[in-house]
Amino acid sequence: MLEIEKLEQEIKEKLPKRMYFCYAQDTFLLFEVTRLVRKNFDPVVIETYESPEELDITSFASPSLFSSKTVLLIYNFEKIKKTEKRIEWLKKITSQVHSSISLILLCNASYKEISDEIAYLKKDKNSLLYNLDLKKEDLPTWIAYKASQNGITLKQDAIYYLIDITGGQPGLISSEIEKISLLTDKSHIGLFDIKDILTELGEFTAFDLIDAIKKKDKERAYRLIDKLQNTEPDMILGALNWYYTNRVNADPSVYNLLYRTNLSLRQARSCSLEMLLYELLKD
Repeated sequence: MLEIEKLEQEIKEKLPKRMYFCYAQDTFLLFEVTRLVRKNFDPVVIETYESPEELDITSFASPSLFSSKTVLLIYNFEKIKKTEKRIEWLKKITSQVHSSISLILLCNASYKEISDEIAYLKKDKNSLLYNLDLKKEDLPTWIAYKASQNGITLKQDAIYYLIDITGGQPGLISSEIEKISLLTDKSHIGLFDIKDILTELGEFTAFDLIDAIKKKDKERAYRLIDKLQNTEPDMILGALNWYYTNRVNADPSVYNLLYRTNLSLRQARSCSLEMLLYELLKD
């Protein structure tokens, strides 16, 4: 079971523990926690803090007068810079906050950066910890989970296509799943269903670009790159990577080209995709 699924179970059980410490290097995965909390709790019982320093711990030493449960969403635990100060803050929280209050502490950091804090919380019987970062092998399971939340089932070819065209980025994958679920009445979606959905929209997609490259249609390919300027570059590179990976006898140098283009785009070089096209379409 994924860590986010374990946390969702706790949320559906109305957070019986006092402390839920969630950490990830991908901020999108942390905001997924917020979405689940807001989906399962009345907004009246949720209080949000942008950093631990905003929280007056003494004000939560007694139960709320207005509800039997209060949920505190606290972002940016990593803003407390020193490990000693973080552990000191955690000690105050775990010893002073009333049992009717549950804290969800969100930390944008890796395990290595907060290993001492994690070790401290593991000793506390009222705390649970969740490493929300996804390993490569967990991505297909996570995509299936996200699809089910949107009321659809994705077939294996669709799942691996989404991984390829997004570079495995959870935020982009989630956005694509949401779009697919809104644009089809089907409950089981395969790769060709996704292509059909995009075709019905009348949108130019990375598939059109791939078709132009296959046919060595330089004029159309450059027109399409211009039309796709509002598309995430990662989606275009992901689609190209998917195409060449599944192509028999693909030139291995293509992958180096895709890699160098990706690096260039990270450095905000706007002409990088055009240069990539030039290389791919050379005679």
